[in-house]
Amino acid sequence: MVLILRNAFALLVSLALARGFAQNSSITSDTTATELKPVIVVASRLQQTTRETGRNVTIVSGRELSRFPVNSLDDLLRCLPSIEVQSRGSFGAQADITLRGSTFNQVLILLDGMRVNDPLTGHLNGYLPITPAEIEQIEIVRGAGSALYGPDAVGGIINIVTKTFAASRPAETAEVQATVQRGEWRLWNINAGGFWQNQKLRVSGGVLTNMTQGQPLDAPSTRRNDVDLKTYSISANYALTPKLTLAARTAFDRRDFNAQWFYTTSTADLSRETTTRNFYQTQLRFRPNERQQTEFQFAHAYSTDFYVFNPAFTPSSHQMRFTNAQLNQFFQFNDRWKLALGGQYDVRKIESNDRGNHETAHWGLYSVLTAQTAFGLTATGSLRYDQDQSYGGEVLPQLNLSYSPQEKWVLRGSVGKSIRAADFTERYVSNNLPGPLSAGRNIGLANLQAERATNTELGADWMPIPDITLKVTGFLRKGTGLIDYVSLPGTEVFRQTALRNLVLDRSYRLAQNLFDVQTRGVETEIWVKRELGKKVSLDLVGGYTRLNTANAGGVVSQYLANFARHQVTGTLTLTAGRVAWSLSGLYKERTRAAVEAINRSLTPGYKVFHTKLDVAVLPNQLYLTAQVHNLFDERYADILGAQMPRRWVMGGLRWQLRR
Repeated sequence: MVLILRNAFALLVSLALARGFAQNSSITSDTTATELKPVIVVASRLQQTTRETGRNVTIVSGRELSRFPVNSLDDLLRCLPSIEVQSRGSFGAQADITLRGSTFNQVLILLDGMRVNDPLTGHLNGYLPITPAEIEQIEIVRGAGSALYGPDAVGGIINIVTKTFAASRPAETAEVQATVQRGEWRLWNINAGGFWQNQKLRVSGGVLTNMTQGQPLDAPSTRRNDVDLKTYSISANYALTPKLTLAARTAFDRRDFNAQWFYTTSTADLSRETTTRNFYQTQLRFRPNERQQTEFQFAHAYSTDFYVFNPAFTPSSHQMRFTNAQLNQFFQFNDRWKLALGGQYDVRKIESNDRGNHETAHWGLYSVLTAQTAFGLTATGSLRYDQDQSYGGEVLPQLNLSYSPQEKWVLRGSVGKSIRAADFTERYVSNNLPGPLSAGRNIGLANLQAERATNTELGADWMPIPDITLKVTGFLRKGTGLIDYVSLPGTEVFRQTALRNLVLDRSYRLAQNLFDVQTRGVETEIWVKRELGKKVSLDLVGGYTRLNTANAGGVVSQYLANFARHQVTGTLTLTAGRVAWSLSGLYKERTRAAVEAINRSLTPGYKVFHTKLDVAVLPNQLYLTAQVHNLFDERYADILGAQMPRRWVMGGLRWQLRR
């Protein structure tokens, strides 16, 4: 199947090459050499263009999000190359995001440079407190990022840049957009929002909702994959003086969904989960001239998670608070030298009937320097010192190199150290529950150490003509002390934890710094943006990722065994006059698994396609839109037990107005 899909992508590219040569950009590849305006990677902290970073970077313009046949941001990430999103449930109910074979805890999620990873568990990291209407661009930086951002940036960084917080002013002065869709199983999808700016003020806001009674799940379940998902956000930026701006954001995320077999494969699992997240963010930016900038940011998140495994058991109830402050100072000495210095301080807290009440503080100091030579070489060195109450002190260096011998080529390489701190679930799950605990439960270990990894990558980007980019990246990550749960006798668990709620003759799954692991792989990508004729254009992005992981001692890992060894992704958009059609496809090959008691399995591979058709009633303003998710009605799952939706048809209206 992998070969078939790769051949299909090659055929589409060949057809594109045979036609006209005018550019029509809808997705921005990080190596496009002929952009009218260079794309700046905000996550680099140095105002670098994409080709200067020395990294494999993808940037998706917020203006083009409506082209994709998706209804949520994590579904959008599934369409992009070299990212694996392991979804549970419908329309973004929950998803684990992984990069380069990482665990879901090893990807750092940023909103305008501020971390939004949940301190309770990485399973909640996909609950992004932002709506599509506010997004200026989405940046995916693959590989180590801890030298800039500290813990969790092992597999990579995903940074969402918004229109109000961006340093540059968006092209539009005003924009209003709204999509309303009705679908099978009483689905309502609403994605609406707007943006407005004048010389001093920018204002933006939006709403994203997905609500459905859900499809009936396969037996033996008697439930549906129902969801009620709502995200609201509003933000503003005001120029206090020509050199000083103040920005602020408020966002709310509310989710209520069936969670049966999302986390377990127990026959007693009747799970339902309700989560909330309130996110508040401020930014003060002082820019005395084009070569200096001081930026202070503050963010506070308050979130809750109420999880009912079975009505016969006591629910798990958690409250999480994450307060984060960050200062960054940027200098550009001349056209070749740039420097950024900064620091970060954050406090993570939980109050939980399951995990207890805990608080952890963390701070870090960093510097990053880049130099450009006259012969096309850019070198970027980063150094960070981190201090955390849970794992102590850590020095984190990184070096990135980018070389452009000519406009059509970029050669790049990177080596760096990264870390990942244990979350509150890994440290304290089940520790606060009254005993006796049932056999097989996950048990947290309070004194877990940080995971550490050394990351190396080499890559090249080739632009044979302005509208086509071909990319290949090879990488190697050597990790030590990776955290996972291992089954141990109750006597051994008691020896390590001294918990009084255990039964000594039962076995439990105790969190451990379990093993060393080596992950290697290759990412290949193709980006095509072309005019095929008058009012006819093609946009194609495709990718193939090959991964291999080996760990010392042959220890079986619950999470690392679940990633795709082979993954092919692709999205094709054809526009002809008033009609635009998109097709998105995904193929995965992974380890087979099955649980007969609940009639659930992970097949060794699956393929799934989504499609979308837009017809302009009023050009550039009003569209009839229709989508089909899971076009060929594939039965599949990313997580063992968590059945994904079958074919789902929906349609409605999309309206937009820009000036």
